[in-house]
Amino acid sequence: MRPEESLSTSDMAQLDAVRSTCPEIAQACDLAREFTDMLRQRRGHLLRDWIQKAELGGPDAIGILADSIRQDLQAVTAGLALPYSSGIVEGHVNRIKTIKRRMYGRASFTLLRARILFQS
Repeated sequence: MRPEESLSTSDMAQLDAVRSTCPEIAQACDLAREFTDMLRQRRGHLLRDWIQKAELGGPDAIGILADSIRQDLQAVTAGLALPYSSGIVEGHVNRIKTIKRRMYGRASFTLLRARILFQS
């Protein structure tokens, strides 16, 4: 959520004071908001411009993030632009790993397979 939507007026005043005191925090907030907007609105075509802004004018930590994103730019751009998601698959993988951890050292692969296949 945007701070304007979720913070009280006193909290907003405090945030504005911190932003005006430290320009590096203000830059980090602005870059984080831009990146969040790209994620929510699926605007992958703006990623290169954001990376350039982050590397040139952002704090070191955000510059490191931008450099990491640049290393896998095509995949991140596709993730921001395409409507496809691997969330369902990741959920199933997480469920299987949880079952496996609970059974660690107690049963064979056959029982693990049966629990995964027959669990509702």
